[in-house]
Amino acid sequence: RTVDDRVLSFQVSGKLWMRSLVMGDVETGSEWSHLLGRAMAGPLKGKTLEPVITDMVTWAVWRDEHPDTTVLDMSRTRDNYTREFYRDPARFVFGFDLDGKAWALPLAKMVDHPIHSFRIGDQSLLATFDSQGAVTHLFHRRLGEQVLEFSRIDDETMRDMQTGSHWTIKSGQAISGPMKGKSLKQRVGIMSFRKAWQNFFPDSQDVDF
Repeated sequence: RTVDDRVLSFQVSGKLWMRSLVMGDVETGSEWSHLLGRAMAGPLKGKTLEPVITDMVTWAVWRDEHPDTTVLDMSRTRDNYTREFYRDPARFVFGFDLDGKAWALPLAKMVDHPIHSFRIGDQSLLATFDSQGAVTHLFHRRLGEQVLEFSRIDDETMRDMQTGSHWTIKSGQAISGPMKGKSLKQRVGIMSFRKAWQNFFPDSQDVDF
């Protein structure tokens, strides 16, 4: 939330743009699209926020993976986030940007294929879906000079075909075999309603499965 060496404080503006949340920064009153991370009106119009990797995951799975987590306890007005949120996976995509082009991983495809290796241009990528945490991750498959191919072992584990090492689906970290201790580099992505993603990125393409 640092823009031009100024740290901004964001709040809900109360407005919608294309049926999606509009944020407002307290310092300048500029209005921002949450999906684009871009100021659409006000003194900072045209400025963009740098995206960071985050996980939208159930609390139970996060707590198991990170038991020392510090929790921000805020009052809420909505129901708890659970896997039931995705009871109709066809409504959702995991969207990401690659070299200025928008792409989407259909959640319905990820449910059926929780481990999916694919290529876009010269980029070798891996998408994983953890059904327990209801979370999608996107990783690079290249480690050094080697491009790895993965297959699913069970709901939590996958294997690379090159070395036989076992990796966690949740974190992309090797837990046994020659690659033990290595980690795949994760890419930024965002879970979105399909309609919203298409509204903001009309030229987006679905990843082939």
